[in-house]
Parts: sequence; C-alpha cells; structure tokens
Amino acid sequence: MTPVLRNEYLEALDIPEFLYNKNESIPRTKTGVQCLLVETSPERSFCEPGDTKNLLAKMLSSIGLSLNNTISISIQSGDLEENIKSHSARVVLVMGESIDSMSDNIFSTHHPRDILKNPALKREAWEVLKMVKKCLS
Repeated sequence: MTPVLRNEYLEALDIPEFLYNKNESIPRTKTGVQCLLVETSPERSFCEPGDTKNLLAKMLSSIGLSLNNTISISIQSGDLEENIKSHSARVVLVMGESIDSMSDNIFSTHHPRDILKNPALKREAWEVLKMVKKCLS
C-alpha cells in the first residue's frame, strides 16, 4: 500500500492527520485557517482528548474561536519555523515555549497543561489571547 493510499484510508476513517501523516514526502495542501496552534512537547498533548484539550477549547472560545477553525500540531521545537511556514494561518499561537518573532501574527503563551498545574498563569495567557483576538479582528 502506498503512503498516499494509506493516508486516504485513514482520513476516510476520520483519524486526525497529526496521528498518521508522518511521511513528509506526501504533499500537504495549504488551507486557510484562523489560527495555527503549536505545541512543542507531546506530554499531555492538547491534540488528545482530556483536561488539557478541554481547557484549550475554553481558552479559544473566550476569544471567539473553536477547535473547528484552528489547526493543532505537536512538533519538536527545532521544527517550529518550518512548520509555521507550511501552514497558511492568519495567526500562530505557540503554547509551551517562548519565542521571539518579528512577525505581528505569531504569539506564544503557556501550554494549557501548565495552566492546569499552576492557575496563576491564567492572567498571562489571557493577555496573549486578547492580542490574538485583536490580530484576528
């Protein structure tokens, strides 16, 4: 079975792309989305069901977004710039790693799993989310 055919089967079964599209030789289509959510650590990923994903959904809903108009990816921190360039999102929100960017549409904040561990981080995350909302307006 070819990698492309395998991915078509998995897509038909509603398996999320981040779980199966590991072969970089398969061309990805660029789609316009509101927000690209990036995490750089797979521990308690927001890509998997659970408390972390639930908190992420609440955070997004507070600024008028939902998981449906975002793309969530979990990557290694060294692949950050390459992955950001491969998606055509209006805003990029990196969670869990602080980044310095010259771009007006790239933001970083605390990962939802860290906020669950330390609720005092909510204020800082909220300030970043307000900037994301302003950028999307």
